[in-house]
Amino acid sequence: PAHHRFETGTLAHELLAGFVAAVDYIGSIGWPAIQTHERALGERFLAGLPARCTLYGLPTMDGRVPTFAFAVDGFAPRTVAERLAERDIAVWDGNYYAVEVMDRLGLGEEGAVRAGFAHYNTPDEVDRLLGALEDM
Repeated sequence: PAHHRFETGTLAHELLAGFVAAVDYIGSIGWPAIQTHERALGERFLAGLPARCTLYGLPTMDGRVPTFAFAVDGFAPRTVAERLAERDIAVWDGNYYAVEVMDRLGLGEEGAVRAGFAHYNTPDEVDRLLGALEDM
């Protein structure tokens, strides 16, 4: 049959190798350990978020991952991102392709600041971010 005569092309072997390595890496740490650590980082961030910051989304770690959208009173999201970058803290600003959500939140084109923590982040890094937000 005609559909048996065609090949899809060469597989992306480098992607497959990377996928296998990623699975092995996560397996070496253990998914429960990753979840526990990331939850603790998120709880630390939420507990220390300065009062001048407005959090968008769930206010606890129940039912969420440690990725946060927020605003800092008196500063545009881009300004917050630039000031944090000057302190070697990486965050994002904008709508992250969630245009409808940002519109529903009344944030429009500017969007919000976005910070996320992963298993390789440390409590000290969370504290650095919180301190920088407090200083703004």
